[in-house]
Amino acid sequence: MFYLGTDEFQDRSGFLQALSRYADVRVFTREDGAYGQNDPRPPEIRIPAITARLLALLESHAAEGWTPDVLMGQTWASVIDPDVLSVVRQRWGALIINISMDDRHQFVGPKLKNGQYGGVLPLVPHLDLALTAAPECVRWYESQGCPALYFPEASDPEIFRPMPTQPKVHDVSFVGARYGIREKLVTALRGAGIDVHAYGSGWEGGRLPVDAVPALFAQSRIILGVGTIGHCDDFYALKLRDFDAPMSGSCYLTHDNTDLHGLFDVGREIVTYRNIDDCLEKAKYLLAHEDERESIARAGHARAVGEHTWDLRFAGLFGLLKGLG
Repeated sequence: MFYLGTDEFQDRSGFLQALSRYADVRVFTREDGAYGQNDPRPPEIRIPAITARLLALLESHAAEGWTPDVLMGQTWASVIDPDVLSVVRQRWGALIINISMDDRHQFVGPKLKNGQYGGVLPLVPHLDLALTAAPECVRWYESQGCPALYFPEASDPEIFRPMPTQPKVHDVSFVGARYGIREKLVTALRGAGIDVHAYGSGWEGGRLPVDAVPALFAQSRIILGVGTIGHCDDFYALKLRDFDAPMSGSCYLTHDNTDLHGLFDVGREIVTYRNIDDCLEKAKYLLAHEDERESIARAGHARAVGEHTWDLRFAGLFGLLKGLG
């Protein structure tokens, strides 16, 4: 499998490790050797550069005798020329799969200077299968004639796990960039005297190395989640931390995204809030009731291990592909 990834921080937090247990994986790197498609140049420069680099890498691998059975990407038309996906299929016989964790707001995407939309929609004619983390988006793909599967994010229990020998020294931890409602939530919690350790772009702690996040989560009494997209207060999507947090064996407190109700027993395995005041009230309650908080943490961990690992996701995917021949 050749994987056309985007964010190394996300991809190496369990996704690629699990994928490599099912396939011989090679990954996309830019001309300077950096991982993924996060090229800051404008689309009119970025798109031809990423497209040419993809073909150059695959041709180099083919010269060594390695060709992909599957090209899996997490990509958009604002990053790559969609036509190249069909070129890869024709040249090397690869199955083309795109995995999208933000279809709810990036299915169509912004209009580019070339008149094309920058989301995943222009990719659809070139895909053999779409994997989407938004359940209603399965129908969106199917309406365009593209097979699709609901494929929510997951976690890796070998990376995110309880650490019983390490004391829980943080009241609340949060990992994510500082903006919008995220800043308001953390500010409100801190204003109420709750110790919040926040890391990511814009926070005083900066962005944590990938290998430091599991320990932070495991040593937190509460892991704060923010389910909103961008600067919206009421538009939600699943997040990686929706799975990494419960997998860590700590109590997870996040927005009341309806998607979560189909994945966890809300109230027993995770806790959700509807607004800042509700978040503040529930955080105070959970910190004051250790037995109840830890019971929720244990139940969330059991559900995550039993149903929400990347290995289980990929076992289902590759079992399906094998069954289809």
